[in-house]
Amino acid sequence: MTRRTVVSLFCGCGGFDVGAIRAGFEPVLAVDNDPVAIETYRANIGSHAVLGDLSNPDSVELPSDVDLLLGGPPCQGFSSAGPKRADDPRNKLWAAYLRELQACRPKAFVLENVLGFQQELPAFTAALARATGGRYRIEAKKLVAQFYGVPQFRHRLFVIGLRTDVGESPVWPEPVAEETFDYRGAFPGMISMQEALQDLGPPTIAEDRFGDGALDHVSVGLGAEDAAIAAHIPSGGSLKDIPDAYLPTPYRGRERGIRGWTWYYRKPLPFLPGRSVIASIRPNYATILAPDVQYERSGSRWAWVPVSPTEHTSSEDLYTSPVPPRRLSIRECARLQTFPDDFRFLGTLLDKHRVIGNAVPCELSRRLCLALRRVMDGEVPSRSTVGAQMPLAFEGS
Repeated sequence: MTRRTVVSLFCGCGGFDVGAIRAGFEPVLAVDNDPVAIETYRANIGSHAVLGDLSNPDSVELPSDVDLLLGGPPCQGFSSAGPKRADDPRNKLWAAYLRELQACRPKAFVLENVLGFQQELPAFTAALARATGGRYRIEAKKLVAQFYGVPQFRHRLFVIGLRTDVGESPVWPEPVAEETFDYRGAFPGMISMQEALQDLGPPTIAEDRFGDGALDHVSVGLGAEDAAIAAHIPSGGSLKDIPDAYLPTPYRGRERGIRGWTWYYRKPLPFLPGRSVIASIRPNYATILAPDVQYERSGSRWAWVPVSPTEHTSSEDLYTSPVPPRRLSIRECARLQTFPDDFRFLGTLLDKHRVIGNAVPCELSRRLCLALRRVMDGEVPSRSTVGAQMPLAFEGS
């Protein structure tokens, strides 16, 4: 088999790279400015990871003759789970990715970001065309990870490019079922949270969020106020499911808008893929709460028994969980991101949540990288896109 190399920029702890390795690529360089992420990468993947600031043109020298370039520039300035500051300097870190792409001229590249990056796509593609003389065919798509072997409803924008001497255009991996932007819809080939996580059994609860658990199946404990709110939210629900009379003071009497109310204190449904794993652990604007389940053990195996909301809802429509609400554990988040169980995360519990949430799901990466490798190896012809526009599926979110 032909040796294929990959370089990873803004590599984080290595989710993108795990997928590339599974697809048959050999990583030769990985760069990030997060010390914990780099140490985690080195401990699991290899010593070729270096700590560097890619906003500095002299921070790193890329090898020549690279087959694949990967990268996920920081997305905080575009993310819907944040202030979305137009002037955030991280919004322009794609320029650093482009600079390195121009330097090493890989056969193909993949860039991952949140959907808000769409606003930068025209500038990115125009700059790429100028820098490389139009030598890359580019496509961009919104992919929903649950349709690519990932037990997680995570949607991100991917931009892939193929050098014109390698093929006419990139080839995307095939979804396991027709993609729809619907968290509550089951589909053939779906991997639910229950299927992905239940064998782990109940986690250890850590009260010190800055501590470092000896085992990764550790859940950061909820504060008393957050726990009191989360106890009244059923699986599949959010703050909007609490009757007004029982809402916390800051929310009581307020008009129930769609966007904020459906995000706050959101719990997933155990029989569907998990919600998007993100870097934050704040339950008031995050998706790291676990579904309400009880545990049964048969021999050496654990199984989830989902709590029935109707059996625990009062005549006043107030649900109260019979099990203590909790965050997902480190290992549960890692499984939802399809990291292997022997992948160990370094740093504090907060560090671990951050690097896992910032990663690209390993299995989605594998499928993207494998599709590109098959084109490079001549196994699958690329498609002609003469006159085609970049497809951006699922414009609404």
